[in-house]
Amino acid sequence: MEKRIKAFLKDNNININKPIVVAVSGGADSIALLNILYNLKYNVIMAHVNHHMREQSEIEEKAMIDLAKKLNIPYEILEYHYDGNDNFHNASHNARYKFFRSVCDKYNTNLIATAHHLDDQAETILMKILEGSNLYGYGGISIVNDDGNYKIIRPLLCVSKLDLYNYCNLYDLKYYEDSSNHEDHYLRNRLRHHIIPQLKNESGDFYTKILEYSIQLKEAFDYIRNESKIFLDKFDNKIKLDEFSTLDKALKKDIISLLLERYNIRKNNDIIYSIYNFLQDTNGTKSLILASNYKFIRSYDYAYIATNEKQIIKEITLNVGESIIYNNKYRFTLTKNIGVNGVKYLKLCYNKLSFPIHIRPRKNGDEIETLVGSKKLSRVFIDSKVSSEIRNGIPIVTDDNGNILWVYDYIKSKFVFSQRDESDLYLVCEEL
Repeated sequence: MEKRIKAFLKDNNININKPIVVAVSGGADSIALLNILYNLKYNVIMAHVNHHMREQSEIEEKAMIDLAKKLNIPYEILEYHYDGNDNFHNASHNARYKFFRSVCDKYNTNLIATAHHLDDQAETILMKILEGSNLYGYGGISIVNDDGNYKIIRPLLCVSKLDLYNYCNLYDLKYYEDSSNHEDHYLRNRLRHHIIPQLKNESGDFYTKILEYSIQLKEAFDYIRNESKIFLDKFDNKIKLDEFSTLDKALKKDIISLLLERYNIRKNNDIIYSIYNFLQDTNGTKSLILASNYKFIRSYDYAYIATNEKQIIKEITLNVGESIIYNNKYRFTLTKNIGVNGVKYLKLCYNKLSFPIHIRPRKNGDEIETLVGSKKLSRVFIDSKVSSEIRNGIPIVTDDNGNILWVYDYIKSKFVFSQRDESDLYLVCEEL
């Protein structure tokens, strides 16, 4: 089995040239994983979490420490105590992986190995099918998860639980069983005890088919997800509607899914389909309320996610020599020297200005005096295809008499042009 796992790692381009933090619970799976990687001469560090949820936990912790000392390998222990926030499974999962990453940092590595195997894979895929997911979810557990900082590898996804029991018995490895694994309270356990045995009876190579299914779906997903990243990165996490309309339906749905993930918004098939259908309607500016106080907006040429909270932006004033932050997005400086390359600015004349300068959000009825006459700001924004949500955050620069000098990034007033030849000040704006 050790040769099979080494070949599996090679086939999946998993090059282990660093220490590996091995997540060891004490069960047959993780004990086998530790022993296999140790026998294959990899540099392993044991990482064990004591959840303090069972009386047996203290015995298991001591046994893991004794095992690490016997193998003469480094070990780290997390004493985890559930605080009642979130549900136990989510909270403990997050605590475990935070711990594993911290162990990686301590030992100057980025590799974490977990003991998920083919039975886990089959259970996960069936659960995803029953609960609903996307292409990635239906593919089950990934052989590798790489977030750019840490890489989680699962070397046992080519072997079954029975293989691991047999391996432990062959090497006389002591392991511990969690009694809750034998109960039927959870869907995963019911699938394990009742459904999967029937599927194995129907197909003698059930696990081979599960592995093939997972790998093919993950490969298809990886290709689609890469295209989704290119699309969203190109348009700064917005959906450019004319280009979006030409894409394949599968890619459209994954772009929506990725966008929700980037905002950490709960998603399922119903939510993705509702957004997909929402984007097919091209009439006017519309919004769709999402979870986590967000909304999905389609306006003019783009669709994007914005917060559903009403934004309150305070007006600020600015005198010569001052630098002030506006709306946590812009830094305005009134200076005699630009000092920064690549920024946008107004050239102004000190003797022709009414001080202080004011920077505020738009107001109903706002008008700007242009070289060809007065123009309502609402018309400026309509002509530039700026959605109402974005309009509210655009800085409006006025003098102390209320005359609008600049609608940042869109239009300057005739007062600014009239001062250009006599200017001795710069109103500089840097986007943060």
